[in-house]
Amino acid sequence: MLKIAIDTLGGDLPLSEILEGTFKTIGLNPDVEPLLIGPKDEIDGFFAAKNAKSPEIIDARREIDNYTNPTTILHEQDDSALVLSYKALKSRDDVAALITCSATGCVIVGSIFHLGLKEGLRMPLLGALLKHGNGNDFLLADCGANLDVRPKDLVKFAELGSEYISAQSHIENPRVGLLSNGKEDGKGNAQIKEAFGLLKADEKIYFVGNIEASDIFDDLCDVLVCDGMIGNVVLKTAESVALLVNSWGNDESIDSKVKTQFAYNDMAGSILIGTLKPIIKAHGKANSNTIVGCYKQLLKRLGY
Repeated sequence: MLKIAIDTLGGDLPLSEILEGTFKTIGLNPDVEPLLIGPKDEIDGFFAAKNAKSPEIIDARREIDNYTNPTTILHEQDDSALVLSYKALKSRDDVAALITCSATGCVIVGSIFHLGLKEGLRMPLLGALLKHGNGNDFLLADCGANLDVRPKDLVKFAELGSEYISAQSHIENPRVGLLSNGKEDGKGNAQIKEAFGLLKADEKIYFVGNIEASDIFDDLCDVLVCDGMIGNVVLKTAESVALLVNSWGNDESIDSKVKTQFAYNDMAGSILIGTLKPIIKAHGKANSNTIVGCYKQLLKRLGY
């Protein structure tokens, strides 16, 4: 039986939200089941209240939160839920992937030192799978892992992102766009201008040119490349729109499609691309629907 590990600690919401999401994943695929890393007594109590048998549990009490220094992941957090998740992921063939809400910096550092990257990579790519206005998927790459990058790093993002979106959405020749402050050639700072030239010259990449912020959701590319600083601003802006729209409640004048488009808790999580096994970094405010979305995303990624 293949297992998807779920780090139950590290999120902003109560443990019960993560467990409720896990409960909803049971039976989604008969060949895959969750492996929970967290406080065994609380997890057993939750499932007992549901009159259900607990999945396999690795007992963990220490939580990685937003105040945890990522460097402590190397030596001082061996009993944390996140590190125990990585250890299971690395040592067990039956553990195929991981879902975690723990702090992004710790997740990234842990992925490098406790799991490992594919050959030739300095850092994993953090990609967010979003939707264009017409419902088609696109990958925002990077959305928070790599803040200070070189132009050639952006080319690597394009390569990794193309491989991922091709496998995930069955797109044979993914279109790659470069996020800039204008769509015309020559727009952008020195980093963007140099990356533009490198992408245009790379015959392995189907480069469609610059994409400006106002066109992000217009289905002009399948992979939108940027550094992690800008990508995170884009992602958080989309999330703020989601919160704004949802704050309007049940106003009938609001098209339900708008709410669905920006319902970030239903949009699963960002995926680390380039790690030896798939890892989804869910939003810190992940609720039960988020966990279900992440689980389904991984089932698709694993071919189930």
